[in-house]
Amino acid sequence: MRIIIFSCILSLLVLLTSTAMAESINGRLGLTGKAGFTVPLKDLEIGGVEIGEHNTGFAGGGGLIYGLGDNFALELDVTHAPATDIKINKSKVGEQQTTDISLGLQYRIMPQNRLVPYVGAGADFIKGDITDSDIDWTYGGHANIGLDYFINKSIVATADFKFVAGAKSDIQLNGSTIGRYDPMNFNATFGVRLFLPEKW
Repeated sequence: MRIIIFSCILSLLVLLTSTAMAESINGRLGLTGKAGFTVPLKDLEIGGVEIGEHNTGFAGGGGLIYGLGDNFALELDVTHAPATDIKINKSKVGEQQTTDISLGLQYRIMPQNRLVPYVGAGADFIKGDITDSDIDWTYGGHANIGLDYFINKSIVATADFKFVAGAKSDIQLNGSTIGRYDPMNFNATFGVRLFLPEKW
């Protein structure tokens, strides 16, 4: 039994680390679709005091990726969290939605393999809204790690884990500032990339 289990594990490792049937992504454009969850790491600041508790919420989106050689890629990404609950004393008092538009650079490790880990960093532009209130645009940056698994030359399964931090922005109610919003959050998303041929 142990020999069978060991053989299965060894076969899986060989499959995951074998050379991909994919061409280099150098000069190739990819389209990404993804879904997952977001975890706000800061509560709303009203009167200089953090109040409320943010629940983990759904997040989804997509974007473009472009190969800059075998080891580097430029990525434009849009992640939207449509309804993250805000609670005070365990009771829901509103919902927050956020949109994060980011531009980042990836460093892709072992690009010749089916399973390609990567690390990345970049700039983020974030817009939010809360029930009956608006949040001004703010900016920040992100660091992320992820994995791309090449199913074939064009279709890639992907997983991405991103930490975002940025400048606080004003929360507006009827044109008046009532508090501050801190965009710090963690996102985990899973999806598919479709790489187009170099000439299309």
